[in-house]
Amino acid sequence: MILVAGGTGTLGTRLVRALTGSGMPVRVLTRDAGRASHLTGDGLEVHVGDIRDPNALAEAMRDVSAVVSAVQGFAGPDAVGAQAVDIDGNANLTRAALAEGTRRFVLLSVAGAAPNSSFELRRVKYRSEEELMRSGLEWTVVRPTAYLETWLGLLADMIASKGSVTIFGRGNNPINFVGASDVAALVENALLSNEMVGATLEIGGPENLTLNGLAERLMANHGTKVPIRHVPLPLLRLMSTLLRPIKPTIATLADFGVVMDTNEMMLTHDTARAMLPELPVTRLADLLAAESIKPRTL
Repeated sequence: MILVAGGTGTLGTRLVRALTGSGMPVRVLTRDAGRASHLTGDGLEVHVGDIRDPNALAEAMRDVSAVVSAVQGFAGPDAVGAQAVDIDGNANLTRAALAEGTRRFVLLSVAGAAPNSSFELRRVKYRSEEELMRSGLEWTVVRPTAYLETWLGLLADMIASKGSVTIFGRGNNPINFVGASDVAALVENALLSNEMVGATLEIGGPENLTLNGLAERLMANHGTKVPIRHVPLPLLRLMSTLLRPIKPTIATLADFGVVMDTNEMMLTHDTARAMLPELPVTRLADLLAAESIKPRTL
């Protein structure tokens, strides 16, 4: 049995489908069973529980041979979400795994995770990695770049609901985007291969794209044109500071916008594909051609 925590999101959904499609039994751990309603397949279980509650994890871990943690508290509803979910929650998962005799643990981190990063998410994920490495489990850390499907989906929803696109910052910074299905294939390999135990693997996609470019390509693909509006960097910095005590989610998103617009967001070395050159490669054109991301009003 494979336990997937965070199995209802962009990556988790694709990973669960890949694992059950390969005949592996999967248990999805989620706080809300309704969020897993789109998941189907033979050998699939849904277990309701919160990784922030250590007492809720013993049953979830029963008969589990490996754990995948794809959870994240970034931009959550409270100011301590990242600490409570990414650090404390993952620590709870590792302790529960050890208590139940589970050995393999794959952690989804983020490309560029580092202790001194200017981006909070990268600092938090690095601390999560350190906790896992000290746990005594057979660990693998996967560090993806930004999920292409997530950002296309956000842009498509804005086109559909607002008739415009709002981009934090100038939107001209090249960003490496990776297909979530490509990352799911890497995680599946990490669960099955002893060669990947103790490895920290960064994975990206074949293209560096801007947010402006993504919006333009999405609109062109579906024959529509809406205004692209930009929130200036000085305003984003002000929002990040002033809204932190009262609107932590908005403040975090503003900070994220500054980081994505001003920091290096390309991937220097794709260590995952260097190890596994046979991993699938998803391009923007592939998703657009498949119409897997489409504004609801078109």
